Order: sequence, then structure tokens, then C-alpha cells
Amino acid sequence: MKLRRTVGVLFGAALAAVTFVTPVGAQSAQTGSSTTYQINARHDGSLVDSAVGAPPLSRKWSRDLGGNVSYPVVAGGRVFVTVASADGYGTVLHALDADTGENAWKPVDLGGTYWWSALAYGGGRLYAQNYDGVLTAFHPATGAVLWTVKLPDQHSFSSPPTFSGGLVYTGGAGSGGTLYAVDAASGAVRWTQPVANGDNSSPAVTANGVYVSYACERTYAFGPASGSPVWERRTDCSGGGGRTPVVADGGVWIRDGSGGAPSVLSTADGKVRGTYPANGWSPAPAFDGRQGYFVDDGVLQERHSRTLASRWAFQGDGRISTAPIVVNGYVYVGSLSGQLWALNGATGQSVWSTDVGAPINEPDEHNVSQSLTGLGAGGGLVVVPATNLLVAYGQ
Repeated sequence: MKLRRTVGVLFGAALAAVTFVTPVGAQSAQTGSSTTYQINARHDGSLVDSAVGAPPLSRKWSRDLGGNVSYPVVAGGRVFVTVASADGYGTVLHALDADTGENAWKPVDLGGTYWWSALAYGGGRLYAQNYDGVLTAFHPATGAVLWTVKLPDQHSFSSPPTFSGGLVYTGGAGSGGTLYAVDAASGAVRWTQPVANGDNSSPAVTANGVYVSYACERTYAFGPASGSPVWERRTDCSGGGGRTPVVADGGVWIRDGSGGAPSVLSTADGKVRGTYPANGWSPAPAFDGRQGYFVDDGVLQERHSRTLASRWAFQGDGRISTAPIVVNGYVYVGSLSGQLWALNGATGQSVWSTDVGAPINEPDEHNVSQSLTGLGAGGGLVVVPATNLLVAYGQ
């Protein structure tokens, strides 16, 4: 069952030695944990983790959780996911021991309408948000509830939260749209800003900006601490929905299903820096310095983040479905056939693949018939949600 959203209506040979160079002005990859959708607050899919060895990897554990599994948060010796409830509307939060895959604490019913919820981690807390806008902070070691808040003024929530600098950022919709900044320690709403629609766009956050992008590439930048507007980009069309932006190499990478080519905007002023040929429904790209990795029509392609020129493409089985992630210079992608690959990020050569055991669904950034899905890594693991399965690989 798919629940479509429109305006106002509910109803997406191993490397022997590699030198990684971070260009001037680029932000370094996150280290050791996945804290939200696409690894980190920038959503650039990039992770450095010395505990994750070079592929080939081996299966460490696998769990059938009985429903469609969300993207994982991997931090503090735990793997956290949400799973569609088997008993009607709602989702269930699972906390698993990263070493064994066994329950670290009892699953928690997050409630909510439909089957969407999402997670973030930071400041020593785990944050879970359901479709109804109930945001809850948990103690990640014990599952104890630290605070819970119902976000005001909106009733439709489909934007995964992002933690950065002591705040949790998220969006809501229903009557226009609202961007929220919530105090991570107390749950108090620190500021809000009106936005167009407010759907399906997990805020991408840096020290200098909070970036969200909605239908027709309507994109905003706000000050992280104050919420003050920095810039706004409008286009000539309108509609509901959105896509999670990615911040990498001084650009905000945005996508939209309205028919236009995906764009990269300057983080400084929102001006269009370039476009590239791809379907606007394609999943979020990942970046390693100035190397970008893009999935479009079942194929993975590398592009330079400034010239947008491509040096290689990987066909796989032609059904590559996931947003890519980059771990220690290796690009990981999964397929609807259940295949997982690790590629040399510089050359595109496949250095390892395995059958996960179930289809690896594409991230659905437009519906709330399931939680947003995606790959994760950290603590020595690469973690793959594959339909009802959650599978961990490592050395």
C-alpha cells in the first residue's frame, strides 16, 4: 500500500594503499558512527571508521524484525532502527547490541499514524520522531525516556530529524510548513520558521547553515542557532513533497521529481552552481572530498563535485536502489535483487559483493507507507536494512 502526498493531501582487487586528500574548504567525513539519515548531519554519506576493515567483509549477524526496516543509527555500541508495526498503524523502535545483534533493550512502540518514523543521535541521546510529530529522547544504553514533546502547529511529519550543536532540527507540514529547532537536552522548542510544505526533507546542518529543500527545488538556508533566514531559492512551479538535501564541497545538492535536472546550489547565497543529468527521483548522492557518487536508473556513477564530469560508472545488475555511502574510501550500494557491493571509490572497480538475503528497497522520500530506508556504518560494521531483515557486516 502506497500513500501518496501532494499539496494539502496525504494519500522516498582491494586497495593496497590509498591517500585521501580533503580539498580546501571541504568538511571532513564523520568518524565512527552513523547519527542520522545518510550517516551525518550533512547527509553526505561519508564515514571514516578505522574499525571497518577493507572489504571483503563477513556477515556478523542478521535479524528478521518482522516489518520494513528503516535506515540504521549506529553509535555507542548499539544499532537503532524503526520497523513498521505488524498490528496496524505505528512503528516500533529496536535497539540492538552491535556485536551480537541481540536486543539491547526491549522494543518500544512509537505509535503514530501510518508507518513512518525516523531517528537521530547526538549529545548522548537517541531521538525518535513519529508521523504525528511526537519527538522523544531516549537514553541509548537503557531505553529510558528522557523527555518527549509534541511539536506544535502541524500534524504531518515526514522529515527525519538531525542533531547538531545541541539542537534537533526537523520539519512538519499540514498547514503550510514549519522548520523546528528543539533543545536536545530538554525538548524545548528553541525556534521555528515557516517554510513551503515542510515535507520529506531532513535538514542538512553545518556550523553555518540549516538547509531544507521542498517541491520544485524550493530551498532555504537558516542560521543554526537563531533560525534567522540566510537565503531562499524559488522556482516557477509549486507542489507538495520534498527531498533531503546534501551539503558537500560548498554546495547544497538538491533533487525533485517535478521534471527538472538535479541542481547544486552555493551554500553561501543559494545561486545555482550547476546541474547534472539524472532523474529527480534518484536517491541522495554521497561524497568523499570532491568525488561524488550518484545512483540514477539503477546505475552508480562517479562525478567530480566541481566540474560534474564523470570518470566511471558501475552497472551492477542494473537494479541498484540505495543511496550510496562511502566508508574509508569504499563505496557501498545495494540492489533490489538483494545484492550488496563495495567499490573502489577512485576507479569504480567492484572489490566485494554479497547476497544480503532480501531485496534492499530504495529510499522512499515521498510516501509514509514505510520508514525511510538506507545504509549505515560505524563501530566496525556496515549495516544493511533489506526489507524485513537487518544485516551487519564486518571483519
